[in-house]
Amino acid sequence: MRRIALITIAALGVAACSSDTTAPATSGSTIDAGGAFGTALTVAGGYEADLYQNRILNALPDSLKLSADQQTKVKALVEAFDNATKADRNALSTILAKARDASNGHAGADSVGRILARGLEITARLAAAESKLKSDIDAILTADQRAWIASHAPKSCKSGSFAPLSDSQKAQIIALEKAFETNNKADLQTVRAAFDSAQGKSKAERDAILASVAPAIARLDASRKALTAAITAVLTPEQRASGCLPLG
Repeated sequence: MRRIALITIAALGVAACSSDTTAPATSGSTIDAGGAFGTALTVAGGYEADLYQNRILNALPDSLKLSADQQTKVKALVEAFDNATKADRNALSTILAKARDASNGHAGADSVGRILARGLEITARLAAAESKLKSDIDAILTADQRAWIASHAPKSCKSGSFAPLSDSQKAQIIALEKAFETNNKADLQTVRAAFDSAQGKSKAERDAILASVAPAIARLDASRKALTAAITAVLTPEQRASGCLPLG
């Protein structure tokens, strides 16, 4: 196997940004053109913008669920990020594809490096955009929500250590998230209504209300753990070994 591109790409990542880089990554001996930008959210256990949005929606415990207003604001931020970075993401994918083809065609490391160098400014812009997205989302969350995410984010995940998700993996993870929402819709609605009705009540009244939905809370807790395990199972051994596991 030829692995000349691996060293070249690693060097590109270091040059592009000393921290929170969106450096291109490789899978095996080939360059992976998909999801080559996802560090700030990956370190938080979400991988990419859409997937991070789904994770904070489904992974947070019922007592810390995003409000409808928060969900709307987060969705707007993610959509704005996707629109604003689309041209750069497409351009970087094109550059990575050319570098991959050159590497597969037995081009030398210098030739591959020259192709990848075209993406230096793009990776820097994407890194900055993603870091801002994460900060903007954090600003929408409550202090308790931010604290929960920080305490459940992967501790051993390091910048640039996660091999990008393939399109197939992204599709599988999105399907898992949607299945969770569909399969648990009744319990999610029941528990949310209970927490809403408990607002402003005395402790005894709150305890009674939450006790009445304890079975639903327990089922949701088990389902969230199963969802996290299922997402983890979608990852390759290399991705799991990076320590960048899904949030929650």
